[in-house]
Amino acid sequence: MTKEFHHVTVLLHETIDMLDVKPDGIYVDATLGGAGHSEYLLSKLSEKGHLYAFDQDQNAINNAQKRLAPYIEQGMVTFIKDNFRHLQARLQ
Repeated sequence: MTKEFHHVTVLLHETIDMLDVKPDGIYVDATLGGAGHSEYLLSKLSEKGHLYAFDQDQNAINNAQKRLAPYIEQGMVTFIKDNFRHLQARLQ
């Protein structure tokens, strides 16, 4: 049985707009959750940009894959099922 996933994205525009996103940049979302921040960030990227998205909760990743499907089809997202404390090792 799949658990229902619920997540409220907070400070969406404030958080991403402060990053000064470059369209062809490479970014990491270390706490994917409901993928609200990731979706907004991806909307600012060109097809050359990329996002690495970490979450240790498979249910969160499954829901994010649905939400981010258009970006997945373009090869702009890599999901990593792990805790962000392993970020450096996983991105080498």
